[in-house]
Amino acid sequence: MYRLMLLIALLSAPSVYAERALIIGGGAGYGTQGYHVGLNWLYPWRPLGAGQLVYGVGSEIAHWQYGADDLIQISLFPMVQYSVNPLTDFQPFVFAAVGPAWISDIRLGPRDLASEYQFSSRAGIGLAKGRHSLAAEARHLSNGGIKQPNEGINSWNLSYGYRF
Repeated sequence: MYRLMLLIALLSAPSVYAERALIIGGGAGYGTQGYHVGLNWLYPWRPLGAGQLVYGVGSEIAHWQYGADDLIQISLFPMVQYSVNPLTDFQPFVFAAVGPAWISDIRLGPRDLASEYQFSSRAGIGLAKGRHSLAAEARHLSNGGIKQPNEGINSWNLSYGYRF
């Protein structure tokens, strides 16, 4: 319980100057299904070409299933995003993130993840309008080779975001 309270305190600490976004979504790949909810803190960084470069920190809790097996994933990750035409109503964007993750079980169906400590990476494209956004992304969860076997989980996901 102490660890959970510490994690909540750390995740609520980012600056009040950040733009926050609630993200919910889900996806599937290689027989797995996953659902996630998270919070992102985004900071405008600098103009670049016809757009705006943004950096931030994301946190997430995900539930993965493979048949009757399931596991919980908790992640914290730095991220970067590039929004095209940030002053228009519709803003296309691309993003990428990678960071540490913890999982509740090292097996998910036939996949052996070998360690509770993993790396969560993602890259995708999306479209924002006002406070709302939709994104499609590729995700990969693996231990990065720190322990064998390193079978990992790959998935394609759709997500909805609400900035506040």
